[in-house]
Amino acid sequence: MAVKVSLSLKLTLIVVLISIIIVASLSYINVYWQNENEKEIYDKTIGWSVANFAESHAALETLDDNLSSYENLSEILANTDTLYISLVNLTVEYSDILQININTPVDNNLTTIISTNNNSLGSLSNPEYNNDSYENGNTWYRINGSILTIVSPINTHEGIVGTYEIIISMFPKGISYVAQIQFIIITSFISFLILIVALLFLLRKAIVKPIINFRNTAKIFGKGDLDARVDIDSKDELGDLAVAFNEMAKDLKESRDKIQDYNQILENLLQQKDEFIGQLGHDLKNPLQPLVGLLPVVIEEEKDPKIKETLTVMNQNVEYMQDLIFKTLQLAKLRSSNIKFDFENIQLKKEVNHALATEQLSLKERKIAIENRIDEGIIVNADKLRLAEVFKNLITNAVKYTPESGGKITIDAVKEDDFVKVSVQDTGIGMTEDQIKKVFDEFYKADVSTDEYQSTGLGLAICKRIIDKHGGKIWVESPGPGKGSTFYFTLKFGDEK
Repeated sequence: MAVKVSLSLKLTLIVVLISIIIVASLSYINVYWQNENEKEIYDKTIGWSVANFAESHAALETLDDNLSSYENLSEILANTDTLYISLVNLTVEYSDILQININTPVDNNLTTIISTNNNSLGSLSNPEYNNDSYENGNTWYRINGSILTIVSPINTHEGIVGTYEIIISMFPKGISYVAQIQFIIITSFISFLILIVALLFLLRKAIVKPIINFRNTAKIFGKGDLDARVDIDSKDELGDLAVAFNEMAKDLKESRDKIQDYNQILENLLQQKDEFIGQLGHDLKNPLQPLVGLLPVVIEEEKDPKIKETLTVMNQNVEYMQDLIFKTLQLAKLRSSNIKFDFENIQLKKEVNHALATEQLSLKERKIAIENRIDEGIIVNADKLRLAEVFKNLITNAVKYTPESGGKITIDAVKEDDFVKVSVQDTGIGMTEDQIKKVFDEFYKADVSTDEYQSTGLGLAICKRIIDKHGGKIWVESPGPGKGSTFYFTLKFGDEK
């Protein structure tokens, strides 16, 4: 599963990466320049150290002359104040520390007893000056990084009792190598933070904020508020996109307003149509009533076969007209918002058996097998009379379009969440894709051979309106012509009685 990463986070990562590259590059250049500068100072200091080593050594010899006047170690220890003044006077231009280390008799270690740096007092002297050098009285010097150290033995009548030590910085006084590196690191870090904040601010203002504006406006727009507009005033591609979006929103709003006007006009026309059909149905129903009642009687009493046949055809057409008028009135009534449905919990299988009982005669005549597979425990919440009308129309439709002898109709139902999906399957003539799209339209006939399959084209339209009123949906599926059809519809699941 892909992890969703926000645009703000992506831009932040890009900014951080770019900032790291920029700051690292500048730091490298700065450190490189600093190293070059240090190298130059280092070279100068080495030159200074070599050229002035004799002067430094002469200073040590002066100290040596002073200390040689002392007979023993105790005299040296007794005159530390005088020696300290001598150390201060002998400090050279680049010297940081000048100190005297004595080999104390307590632990036999060289310990600093006099120093121009009070922090060095009492500490062990330079550990790199080893015992061999000390015992042999060698003068020793070492350049370690940016520090020059010169060590020379102290000679008294008792022999070598300690060392003189000069520690000189390779840089001018007041400038520390470590401090310079720290300064570079701190400066780089501060520059890094400033760069990130500046870039993030600019990116948010120039890109992220307009995109968030787009997103929020699109959400409002998607909820149906076509008055929402993107508020971006920038002279770039995002500004052009905002103008295009607002123009599109304006056009959509105008189109929606026109569609609403057209829908209202259409709704009025449909209302007028239903009113006209209702009135026309009542007007046609009254003249047909005498014919419906009298024609069967006249046919029964008529002796002439030809006249009787003619009257029979007339009676069939009158019955067709009566059925058409009845269904047209029923369809108009179902469209009305005032129609009331009496919903109750009913046992689905029982209602289907009642509907099948009314079709037993036509099923036997056409020798069509029918099977009700619905489980007795399935309860639906529906209007019993309207549901009976749906099953009557679907079963009649299946019988009408299923060939005689060998045909079969299967009725089943399955539970799906809070709904029950009912199916009525036949082995009839099947349907094409175009017929499936239009089969629930009013007055549409799936087969134009009306002589063989006489139909008003209203039965399925009535079923659709009834199921819509139940809060369900109805549809049909067919593998193709000659392969049968299956009608499906859904009803709300009811509680068991």
